[in-house]
Amino acid sequence: MIRKLQFDYVLIMLRRKKMNSTTTVTKLLGVSRRTLMRWVSQYDMELEKNELGHYQFSEDDIEKIRQIQQQTLHQTPQQPDTLDNIRKGSFKRMTTTIDTTKFTEINNRVDELERRIRNKADDVVSYQVLQHRREMEELTSTIQKLEQRIDELENGQKREAPAKDQLLVFDSISAPKKTRKKNLISSIFGF
Repeated sequence: MIRKLQFDYVLIMLRRKKMNSTTTVTKLLGVSRRTLMRWVSQYDMELEKNELGHYQFSEDDIEKIRQIQQQTLHQTPQQPDTLDNIRKGSFKRMTTTIDTTKFTEINNRVDELERRIRNKADDVVSYQVLQHRREMEELTSTIQKLEQRIDELENGQKREAPAKDQLLVFDSISAPKKTRKKNLISSIFGF
């Protein structure tokens, strides 16, 4: 029973308010559909929709759009915020102020990323220093081994040097001559 009364009330209100379609309003105002929809979205007008989802404009809505049209014709495009009184609470002002909490959060993120990058760079540098240290230790041990080998060779030559002098004395003795073997062909033919 209550629902039926509510439904009847809505029907009565709709009959009192004559609802117009988008096409009717554009013809009435002499503007394009796109311009009309831009004004509706720009000034955040709350319009009713029919069962198909199309906008329905009441006489009040049409009057407010006429005011928008008149003010648009008489003002410069840089001043759209003078239309605050068209529909209370429906016009959204664009603010250029930065939310300090968001700014602080972003700033903290940047600081954290910079700290991480510095830590990574420090880690890379310390790793490279360790690598260089290992290479230097390997080179140092190789140099020490080479020095020891050189010392051993020098000491060995000093010991062998007197023995060579003694061999030079005996060099005057001629070494026995090796006999040449004849190759197979010369032995057959008797050369």
